[in-house]
Amino acid sequence: MRLLPLFLFLIVSTAIWAQPKFNSPYSSLGIGDIVPAYFANQAGWGGQTAAFHDPYHLNLANPASYAYLRTTAFETGINGKYGKYVSNSNSQTEWSGNLSHIALGFTLKSPINEVLDKVKSPWNYGMGIALTPYSRVGYDIETRDTLPGLEDIQNSFQGSGGLYRIVWTGAAKYKNTALGANMGWVFGQVNYDNTTFFHDTSAIQLPTFQDNYRQNISASGFVWDLGVQHDIVLKHSELDKDIPTRWITLGLSGHGKHELKAYEGQFQIRSRGQQTNGSYYDADTLTAFTDQRRKLTLPAAFSFGVQYVKANKLKLGAQIGFESWSGYVNEARPSTFTNTVSVSGGIEYIPAYSSFNKPLRRVRYRTGAYFHQDPRYSEQNLTDIGITLGVGLPVVLPRQQTSFVNLSLEIGKLGTSSPIEETYVRFTAGFTLNDNTWFYKRRFE
Repeated sequence: MRLLPLFLFLIVSTAIWAQPKFNSPYSSLGIGDIVPAYFANQAGWGGQTAAFHDPYHLNLANPASYAYLRTTAFETGINGKYGKYVSNSNSQTEWSGNLSHIALGFTLKSPINEVLDKVKSPWNYGMGIALTPYSRVGYDIETRDTLPGLEDIQNSFQGSGGLYRIVWTGAAKYKNTALGANMGWVFGQVNYDNTTFFHDTSAIQLPTFQDNYRQNISASGFVWDLGVQHDIVLKHSELDKDIPTRWITLGLSGHGKHELKAYEGQFQIRSRGQQTNGSYYDADTLTAFTDQRRKLTLPAAFSFGVQYVKANKLKLGAQIGFESWSGYVNEARPSTFTNTVSVSGGIEYIPAYSSFNKPLRRVRYRTGAYFHQDPRYSEQNLTDIGITLGVGLPVVLPRQQTSFVNLSLEIGKLGTSSPIEETYVRFTAGFTLNDNTWFYKRRFE
């Protein structure tokens, strides 16, 4: 239980100070940029989650994977992003970064006890808790235009905030089949500020008038995911017929529609000029209200994946996902979105798992690719295409327990042939601490 105080401290501190620091123009639509549920390990080889399970790493996207854990795993990480945005003849670059996730998972049966008792049950159980971002909003956009009778119209659009998710996970496995469930709570607030300045030839130095519009939306509600994974064993160890060495994993995860409670506040004024003390000449309040109940429905989604695994040597996987964004409803900021499909694939390779004299041969090398559709551009789906690279660096701690540093690099382009094209490089560093002494029954003779 040594990691629990640290975990609780990080949850509280993250909830207080962790705010997304990034600029993404498309986050002004919908509820922002949806944050993938996978961690640094899966990000390195295309975001493989539906059929992924590992005794040392967490996979929040498919809760059934927790039943395969053989140690306690504490995971956290940081990410950074470099993005270049191009619109017509204009371009801009941005750097951003933040804490990516905090998660704790553990098996409810100690593998040490199984060895000492020489009794192996066909059942295994896993449990966990995690705090992750669900969506992020952050943009700062300015546009200029002209109309007859007006020399200049300047628009300023800003947004910040996002939604977070805290999740409890439970899973059970019987022989080669595992079932799991995530039950969580989404919460957070998003703020939008729009200002329009109108100039004419008779008042060059001072706006003729301006509109100031502010909107905040807070949301919260229960969310859930279900998952199942099944191993088709192809070969067992020659030394122990209960230990598989090659298998194919089939995985399915998903959820239905999520109905959240949303509340909107709105404030809009129109004014003629602004004085040096901050007040406005001839200010008129157009709208003003707080805590207005609004409907917010998030779409159903599911993913199916398959992986071929050669124990401690090779993982090769692919998956396909579907999200029914046509059922998305946001009464505070109405939008019409379309259903989306995503496809990804990847590979993980370990040159020599037991090569202690040559550490680089124990590294897990990963690569992959993905194709995602984004529903937020009404005229056509935005396409998000990218390739991924990653490494998993094993770190041997006292008592010969192995932990990991996972690094991933995603290089992609969002919005080809759309109003704004984004080329990005996203980097994630994940840290996994493992401890196999939880639930260990000590014996005294």
